[in-house]
Amino acid sequence: MYVKDQFGYKKRVKRKVNRPKFITALCLLLIAYGFWSIISSYIGVYSGFGTLYPAMNALMIVFSFVAISGVWSMEKWGPISFAIVITLKIFMDALWGKFNPWFLLAIIPAIIFFLQFPKMKKTE
Repeated sequence: MYVKDQFGYKKRVKRKVNRPKFITALCLLLIAYGFWSIISSYIGVYSGFGTLYPAMNALMIVFSFVAISGVWSMEKWGPISFAIVITLKIFMDALWGKFNPWFLLAIIPAIIFFLQFPKMKKTE
């Protein structure tokens, strides 16, 4: 958003959005899980799936970090990108035969993020 100053020049004003505490806690939990998942994919937990699956899993986790950073900064693209990453991760796991029903619980944070969507700011 832009506002004119006393001399008539446009000045950019950032709209500050307060982040709820449970969004902060949820983002921190997801980041901790992401680090654990990256570490576990390279210490041999997924050794039976070749070398491509751990790399793709780590790439999806990194994309989820980007999405969580959007939610953390209360940007509207954060929940959208998080839902896309979760969907791609579920499809990737089903494709490689590594589908874990527990990962469907990631839909719950996505729903919580979308409930906070009206409070988020639009990136210019």
